[in-house]
Amino acid sequence: MVPLEFTRLPASSERTGNEFLRSKAPLSLFLEWTQKAESDTLDRLYLAQASFLDLPRAMVHDLPVPDFVTKAGKGDIYDTNLWIGVPPTYTPLHRDPNPNLFVQLVGRKIIRMVEPEKGLEIFAHVQRDLGNSGSASFRDEGMMKGQERRVFEDIIWDDSQILSEKMSTGYEVHLGSGDGLFIPNGWWHSIKGVGEGITGS
Repeated sequence: MVPLEFTRLPASSERTGNEFLRSKAPLSLFLEWTQKAESDTLDRLYLAQASFLDLPRAMVHDLPVPDFVTKAGKGDIYDTNLWIGVPPTYTPLHRDPNPNLFVQLVGRKIIRMVEPEKGLEIFAHVQRDLGNSGSASFRDEGMMKGQERRVFEDIIWDDSQILSEKMSTGYEVHLGSGDGLFIPNGWWHSIKGVGEGITGS
């Protein structure tokens, strides 16, 4: 059993929310779906934040942790996770509780990052505008669906917003197979899987 995210995207003519559900399901179900999925499929499955502890042993052996990670700092690793999907995939703006070494195994992803203070400003601004009181430390499913997802996506990914005051300081990184990116502790980031085929990181 692996953690899957199911998302039903709205039709292109709709700007309303999407459906979202997290559940555990057999890895075979996900693999069968990837064989049939296309970029315009509205029903999406994403193997998201699958801890290596939950993956089949043979799969973990194919994904060893690089030596420089185990030898860096104190050598402690908070967690190792796997994300696999068929583009387009999307992870909303968030920050991780620890530094993150993001490695793109296959396919392509684009990451937009903002420094901790600017990310917190964006988060607080959106929460105020929506009348929400969400926590910047603990992000729940609200970030994956509905109006909150749409507003964050517009701010971070609408290129006309990039020059706005809210996004005046940020970075965009394009990763392909074999590329890696160090995301410092507290840096806010949003990720899109792009291109054809499978994306895995």
